[in-house]
Amino acid sequence: MAVKQAQHGVLPEASHDEAARQDFVFGFSKHVLSSVVPGNRVAYERRVGPAFEKREGRTPRDRHELRHAMARDAQYQVSSALQRTTQEMLWDSVGESIERQWDTLRDNAQKLTRGKTRSTLTLDPELAMPNYIGHNDHHAMPGGYATDLADGDIFSGALYDRGAFIYTDGLLGPHMEGSGLSVLRFLQARFPDLQPRRILELGCTTGATASVLSRGYLDAEIHAVDIGAALLRYAHARAEAMGATIHFSQQNAEKTTFEDGSFDLVVTNALLHETAHQAIHNIIGECHRVLRKGGVMVHAEQPQFEGMDLFKAFTHDWDTYNNNEPFWGTVHDLDLEDLAVGAGFSRGNVFQTFAPGAAASAGTSDHVAVDPKKIMGSDRGGGLKFYYGATK
Repeated sequence: MAVKQAQHGVLPEASHDEAARQDFVFGFSKHVLSSVVPGNRVAYERRVGPAFEKREGRTPRDRHELRHAMARDAQYQVSSALQRTTQEMLWDSVGESIERQWDTLRDNAQKLTRGKTRSTLTLDPELAMPNYIGHNDHHAMPGGYATDLADGDIFSGALYDRGAFIYTDGLLGPHMEGSGLSVLRFLQARFPDLQPRRILELGCTTGATASVLSRGYLDAEIHAVDIGAALLRYAHARAEAMGATIHFSQQNAEKTTFEDGSFDLVVTNALLHETAHQAIHNIIGECHRVLRKGGVMVHAEQPQFEGMDLFKAFTHDWDTYNNNEPFWGTVHDLDLEDLAVGAGFSRGNVFQTFAPGAAASAGTSDHVAVDPKKIMGSDRGGGLKFYYGATK
């Protein structure tokens, strides 16, 4: 990888052999994406498409018909299997590194968060885990976001932090903050007069976006919630290592404990596609509830399928069926404007737009090749970022 991940107090450090395996997995994945996956379009244009038209007398109506047709083709079967395999290999290569140094990482996290700290952490052992989180390992990450197996567990946070860095080819920058920087720069460009006193991030994972917001809005009180205790322990320790002041709490984004109208800004970053149909309605409603009058709701996501080239839509829908992202396709089909209006926002205050993505924001675009056309599913940080939100 052209970008090296910056070390901090709880980031797992790979041994020589572990680093070699991770480098191999990264290189193999890159080869699959750049040299194997592009053959799917060739297969469609030369074999699958003509056969479909001959059989049906028309072209596929939607990405679902296209997917069923492509699923019979050996090229797509091989490329899809290789993508899923490299995904699993990536998590395994990082997981074994964490397991080797488990005691050290846990002890480091506890040392960083012992006594008087800049950030705070409130856990809720009685919190009910929603099925869409507890019963699914999103993006094939072992244990998903919810697993908490031992006292002081930080495994899921360490796995996500290091694994996502490799998965995105370092596009998010050495501190994994490119996606957060994209959010901050979008906010500063679209709402230049916004000076929030209190900010809430829903679905904070390792706290990278919250850390960026804490630097971008120095006078703001930052709150960040997630569902997983191990994730939050890691995020708390990371924040301490990075010198950030963030108030972390274990909560369900569908219904938090915060008071009505208590935030000036509510943010999510790649959260909505990890939820479920009723949950997303609840989350947008919760955003409306906790925002003050004039406050801003912003969601950074992958783009909607509406208006997208049919083959590109099929390509981006790969995660729904192959990467443990069951809500991926559904959320990108939703009428987001109606969703916000149903939650109480005025239609004229809803926005959907694009802005520079993680690679551009982190300054890695010149160092890492970015070609979203060659990628199945997520663009892994390259290209533009889709933003959806509203003012109250």
